Amino acid sequence: MIAVCELDPCPSPSTIAAWLRQAAIKPWTTTSWKTPRDPEFAQKAAPVLDLYNGTWKDEQLTDRDVIICADEKTALTARSRQRQPPGPGRPVRVEHEYERNGACTYQAALFATTGEVHGHCVTRNTRANFERLVEEVMDHPICTSADRVFWVLDNGSAHHPNTFTWWLKKHYDNVEVLHLPTGASWLNQIELYFSIVTRKALTGSSFESIADLMRQMSGFEVLWNAVPEPFEWTYTTEQLNRRLENLPAVG
Repeated sequence: MIAVCELDPCPSPSTIAAWLRQAAIKPWTTTSWKTPRDPEFAQKAAPVLDLYNGTWKDEQLTDRDVIICADEKTALTARSRQRQPPGPGRPVRVEHEYERNGACTYQAALFATTGEVHGHCVTRNTRANFERLVEEVMDHPICTSADRVFWVLDNGSAHHPNTFTWWLKKHYDNVEVLHLPTGASWLNQIELYFSIVTRKALTGSSFESIADLMRQMSGFEVLWNAVPEPFEWTYTTEQLNRRLENLPAVG
């Protein structure tokens, strides 16, 4: 039995906070992890991480190699709501209640070496729409003059490995297709751009129609491409292997 005693006088909140910070075990704090479910997680992820760090099959990439990270941001909802402009010492106020005015999907591709983004909004996330995006990207001068174009994708239905790899290689001789493991969207650099566009172009906004939402997405893309910068990717295969070794066992 644990003895419990009351401290009199009671320590101040700052003193208690200091004690808690010094505690060796902190059961009141939590962290989370995502257990890889793909049995070939490391084997599929390693080539992508090597690409990001400048190598392919143990050889250095050249200036004529292009890395494209592509995916879609689904269920973008055109929400209309009341907004009040900011004032002295007060942020923009956004009404919690809203009206739905339809939804769309933003399919996009990021040139990892330059940071440039090419995307389009579609009402349906279909393979045909994604193939149209691929055709537009592959017509870019960077791709037409490249020796190799590496496409990094997840396993979504619009670009599933069982069908999309075949289609891409049939139409383009200079492509290599890398599908990430299941549940590894965090290894796709386009997700970094999606996070930025959500924060800067969508959060707290109001859209009266899907057309308004689509204009917002395309407008932000234009601004981004005016001064594009590649993401500074530093995560390596070695770091991934250490993380996989230290993951809690699946119960």
